[in-house]
Amino acid sequence: MNENKFKLSAEEIEKHGGETNLRVIELPKDDNNTEFLEVTVKIPSRQVIGQYMKFQNVNPLKAQEILVKGCVLTNKDTVLADDALFFTTVSSLAELIPIREGRLKKF
Repeated sequence: MNENKFKLSAEEIEKHGGETNLRVIELPKDDNNTEFLEVTVKIPSRQVIGQYMKFQNVNPLKAQEILVKGCVLTNKDTVLADDALFFTTVSSLAELIPIREGRLKKF
């Protein structure tokens, strides 16, 4: 990881499942993609996804806020304050949801 890793203490890293559960995503700060904000996030857990899905159809914005607040570990206030950063974070976190492709077999 990079300098973002050092914004988290060793205890915080361990609390969130260790380095294997953490990722750094780069969010464009401008429309030209010349400046980026690096944010450390944890891979969405079953609990966070469950809360997200509870509100997904009823209140989509609240569902997205649950996802961001439950997964973003650094620069959270900056992400929540800017619509473009917020929606880019939601999109990036959706890509991190651990889904494998299953195989169907006849019984």
